[in-house]
Amino acid sequence: MDVQAVLNALTDEFMSTSVVKVRAGIASTDRNTAALAACLELERQGLAEHIGCLTRSSLRWRRTSYRPDRISLPMNVRCDHVHLRSRNAVAAAHFYIDVFGAREIRRDGSPIVTRVTIDLGGLTVFIEQAPEGTMPASAQPHLGIEHIGLGVADIEQAYAHVQQHGIEIISGINDVNPSLRTVFIKGPDGAIIELLQRLPHP
Repeated sequence: MDVQAVLNALTDEFMSTSVVKVRAGIASTDRNTAALAACLELERQGLAEHIGCLTRSSLRWRRTSYRPDRISLPMNVRCDHVHLRSRNAVAAAHFYIDVFGAREIRRDGSPIVTRVTIDLGGLTVFIEQAPEGTMPASAQPHLGIEHIGLGVADIEQAYAHVQQHGIEIISGINDVNPSLRTVFIKGPDGAIIELLQRLPHP
């Protein structure tokens, strides 16, 4: 029996739906978790010791250190919004609108705008007018959110587009691997923005 092939087939099976409850009692939402679930199923069948470097002791460690309760949350978690602070909320909103085709949803505050809400590629972004005395963005590298990643269809066209707008380029086109190409630029208030194109795996 080709146990590795069985493992791969089980992993694919456990990935066939968004959330799969397997005999091991794990809810799987990603391939790594599905692979672990497949290993546990093979262990249940007494076959785990045949999988390359995966020993029963390492499998037990993975199983005991894994916390499915941290993934199978009782609440329906979704990404709701990203909240930015800006020296000029209106100008920052126009940057995302003019460069990336974002759509303004609403403005709060009158006559002084306190917040602009935009739709950026399906993501709701709050841009708050920062009060006087607000500290600038920390110098890189820093903890917390590192950058915003925006997917594009063609990285070459995207790179030319941001250059035409005179936007500061942090790094030009980078072929990270055969299936990922990126460009990093600087947005309003020092925000780092990654443009990325994902390609089919070769």
